[in-house]
Amino acid sequence: MLKPIRSRIGAFPGRRLTVVIAGVAILAVAGVTLAVGAAGGGSSVSTATGRRTVAFDPTYSPAASRIIVAGTLAASPTATASPAPTMTPIDVLLRPDHWVDQRRPSPAQSRSWLKDKAIGRVALVDGQTMILPASSDVLVNPTTHQAVPDKAVLDTTWTRWIIEVPGSGRDEKGNWFSDLSYWEFCGDGAMTVALSYWQQLTGHPDVTGTAGYFVDPYAAEGVAWPDSGPSIKWSNGDPIGTYWSGSDTVSGFTAHGRGFEMYLAMAAKPPTWQSTGYALFALDGKPLYPSFGTQPANTVAGLNWEASGHNPNNWGETYYAPVVPSDPTLASDLTAAVMLDVGRDGVPVVALADSFNLPNWQDGDSTPHIPHSIAIVGYDNTANPPTFTYTETCGRACNRRGGNQDGDIHVIPQSDLVLAIKNTAGSGFVW
Repeated sequence: MLKPIRSRIGAFPGRRLTVVIAGVAILAVAGVTLAVGAAGGGSSVSTATGRRTVAFDPTYSPAASRIIVAGTLAASPTATASPAPTMTPIDVLLRPDHWVDQRRPSPAQSRSWLKDKAIGRVALVDGQTMILPASSDVLVNPTTHQAVPDKAVLDTTWTRWIIEVPGSGRDEKGNWFSDLSYWEFCGDGAMTVALSYWQQLTGHPDVTGTAGYFVDPYAAEGVAWPDSGPSIKWSNGDPIGTYWSGSDTVSGFTAHGRGFEMYLAMAAKPPTWQSTGYALFALDGKPLYPSFGTQPANTVAGLNWEASGHNPNNWGETYYAPVVPSDPTLASDLTAAVMLDVGRDGVPVVALADSFNLPNWQDGDSTPHIPHSIAIVGYDNTANPPTFTYTETCGRACNRRGGNQDGDIHVIPQSDLVLAIKNTAGSGFVW
């Protein structure tokens, strides 16, 4: 029987948490097509800082034909040009009530920026994030001047082996550990996948080189270490944690990005945050064990802060915005978002889905309903039915049935992934 290993991601009890009032407007209306050139919104450029050249892992190599490699987008043979610079806006203004982590406040995203985001004008071009001119056809790559293709997949030679740290075992230094919170870091794993493409395109963040000891941040949360908490390395009465780097062979294969995954979960700290890490380790002044994982708002904040290169100026509007499950045009919005992010800009979309609808989790009646984050790295609108391609950072631990392996790349009908986002444990997507 499949044992659910993630039961708390995205589940947040309501006591003493702040309620954000719902947005007042829905930009995307079914059946309405908005001319991109006529759209309102600002025209300022938000530029990523700290650009530098990074030597990526030597195992990374361009894939075969019909593969779009991050940074070298090219139309597939079946691509067709957009007949006009038009696009139905993606529904980023629909913001229902949701709970907010008071110690990790989400930065505001202005209505003007959200309008630009909704119609695809927020773009990653030649390593810079910017607002495309109002006259631009957002369905054409601004660098290659080729139409966004009808099918594309990013090179996953390296990213398919971004597999989360298991809940027990030995770290890279040989220290034994047992930490149930590690099973809750799928949000950080999916962000690691997404941000590794940003490293290739912009020079940051340092997904391939982040290394060190990482410890559950109860001290940073201002709470006591939990009774019967994780078993990790201690020294002189203080928890040291576990050691991880850019690549390791601890699990019997070469896993990538575990140091960065743990940094995201436990050590990252955007401006104005009182606590470290995008995962939630305390609530109501009391420690949580295991962690509640990374909630959707922190996924948005984490992607933007890290993609910005830790630029403190307006980092909340770097690139990413959320779309919620109640979006009435979710199916078309998800397809459009994946085409823009993957097919035009060369970076993944992060989906916050119900594990029940994901093929690598399915195990008959034992398939769980667990909030789970995945990185969408490809799409094929010409397939019958149309499909998305995603990576799975929990690897074979999701379901140890025969044929389900670490490093697998999964293909799912687009309609099934929409169901996963709308289902009980789904939370939307971030693009």
